[in-house]
Amino acid sequence: MHATLDVYALKSFTKALLCLSKYGDEVSFRASSTFLTLSATNSSKSAYCHFRFAKAFFSRYRLDTDDDTDVSIGQVSTKASCTFTIQSQYSLNSLLSIMKHRTIEKSVERCEISISDQPNEDADVAVDKSNIEGKLIVRLHCKHGVIKTHRLLLMTPGPTLVPHTTDQSIESQLVIGPRALKEMIEHFPAAKGIKSDPQLTWTFAETEVGLRSLDTNLDARGKGQLSTELTINASEFDGYSIHAPPITLSFHLREFNATVAYADAMNVSLLLRFTDSNSPLCIEIDGESDSLATLFVISTSQVHGAPSRATPKPVNNVLSGSKRERDNSSTPAASRKLIRAAQPMEHTIKAE
Repeated sequence: MHATLDVYALKSFTKALLCLSKYGDEVSFRASSTFLTLSATNSSKSAYCHFRFAKAFFSRYRLDTDDDTDVSIGQVSTKASCTFTIQSQYSLNSLLSIMKHRTIEKSVERCEISISDQPNEDADVAVDKSNIEGKLIVRLHCKHGVIKTHRLLLMTPGPTLVPHTTDQSIESQLVIGPRALKEMIEHFPAAKGIKSDPQLTWTFAETEVGLRSLDTNLDARGKGQLSTELTINASEFDGYSIHAPPITLSFHLREFNATVAYADAMNVSLLLRFTDSNSPLCIEIDGESDSLATLFVISTSQVHGAPSRATPKPVNNVLSGSKRERDNSSTPAASRKLIRAAQPMEHTIKAE
């Protein structure tokens, strides 16, 4: 695989990498003849995201295949596509340190990314594929003819993950800009510390949205030290369509904040899709271009006392702002198993 990015595409590509680093330590590269997909998931598979770059996103893009050779490194794959994975935080940090170097914006004119599957230097070339060593090669073409080349070792890829999808017949949709979301979340300051990952509970009603912090800091008597609630009018959203309100969601903010930060950096709005309190939240960039498609999936927690799912009424509704009313017969709240944001492909096939 060989891809060339100009200065503008490189900035967008780097912002995608930064967002991926907030979702997981392992970043997967999946290349086909028409797309390059970067994806990441956290260790518990409760958050997943991917960026799919079309061929048109790059100045040049090609996938080199040989009819007699499997193009995958460390895993069997079809000849039409190949999968490579950077399977350590060190490798991801190394890639980010290259792309986010302080001299990039001022000196780099274009960037070439390629995958090389050359035999190990210490191995006999005639030995089988177990000696093949995959490398991600990043070549930066700078001003004055300077070329910087970086090589990162690629590890054997894990199983292909399939993201969760929502049931469109009972789906709720919201459209909102990242700055408006940031202003909402700023009312709930997180505790200091690298591992701090606050959780917010969102209630989407007929004409308003309620946000409430989930008490995790308890005093000696087991009581919450601080609880904050915020109410926002639904008119603050660019699009607001709730299937059978109210619907209550609760999820952690680490990956959600990373998604909002990416949208803010790209100056684009977000489309949020969800069905009920227990199903994952799906986020996309609103009005995406043909050259880039994104998907962010974040698992939600069942909220005590919140309806699990309502029986929908057959109502014609659009995203322009009309709301659907909740049927009186709703399923009582129950403790359910967490629905993962992504599942291995083998597990998904068996489930069907």
